[in-house]
Amino acid sequence: MSLTIADLSEVDKDFIPGLMYIRDNEATSEEFEAMSLPFTVLSASGQDIQLSSKHTHITLDNRAEYVRLAINYRLHEFDEQVAAVREGMARVVPVPLLSLFTGYELETMVC
Repeated sequence: MSLTIADLSEVDKDFIPGLMYIRDNEATSEEFEAMSLPFTVLSASGQDIQLSSKHTHITLDNRAEYVRLAINYRLHEFDEQVAAVREGMARVVPVPLLSLFTGYELETMVC
């Protein structure tokens, strides 16, 4: 199953509302730039991750790009780890059989 914004809200309840505030803020360009918000996102481990080498701060002009990049980063932050878990599980259970179960059912069986 592909991850969605709802999945992000389950693990970080303030992440999406914070992005929506940035996206929908009706401040003027001067007021927005006075906030001096960095073009970074906080990773799950608490590190600031620079999302672009082109932008250093969020502006009215680049805020839609910031929201898109921030969501994309957080949705794919653990792709490498998930692939490793999937590979390990595939050594025990054939991958085609995994699709027979929902995430909840698989979690129940594993636990």
